[in-house]
Amino acid sequence: MPSTKIHAASPARQPTRGAEPGPRVKGIAFRTIDTCFTELCGVDARARAHALLGSEVAEAYRYGTLLAASWYPIGWYRDVLAAFRASVSAGPELPRRIGRLSVQHDMKGAHKRLIAWLASPQTLLSLSQRVFNNYYDTGSLQISESRPGFVRMHAVGCLDRDVNMWSELAGSSEALLEIAGARQVQVRWLSGGREEGPDHEFEAHWAH
Repeated sequence: MPSTKIHAASPARQPTRGAEPGPRVKGIAFRTIDTCFTELCGVDARARAHALLGSEVAEAYRYGTLLAASWYPIGWYRDVLAAFRASVSAGPELPRRIGRLSVQHDMKGAHKRLIAWLASPQTLLSLSQRVFNNYYDTGSLQISESRPGFVRMHAVGCLDRDVNMWSELAGSSEALLEIAGARQVQVRWLSGGREEGPDHEFEAHWAH
């Protein structure tokens, strides 16, 4: 089993928006990916992953101090996804699966299902532009082209994201399209996606 801890670069305290420099992720996202990872890989894998984390993040999970509406350093989020992969020796497909499952959990509400049923796949994916900044305080998603069976999107100004976070985004995009009725969904990166960097472009194709 891996034994090297993944150390977060941020000090141990309950950060809020603007308290420290750097991009932030909302606490609900931390809680959701932890739930989804446990569902996919089991409680033993979750324990191994938490043991790989630096003390700040591990204690926040252990004591339940990751508040849903608070903001936390994006470095913590990267560390958590990296620990998930390391705990089960998985590749970037794991955060992609976590992204898919996260959206499926988020869309369980009846009113959200109704919206998904009424909206076209490309319309529902376009709504992710607005939802994106409910979870991330830096960067944006912008649709540059949209038509039945096809969407092209740009992630702009998304600082300090790594391949795991981009993989998670691809998975969540696939899930949104499928919930709206798209079939044979394929999401591919036109630029970035397998590397760090603030600006990336991807497109989605599906049968309609």
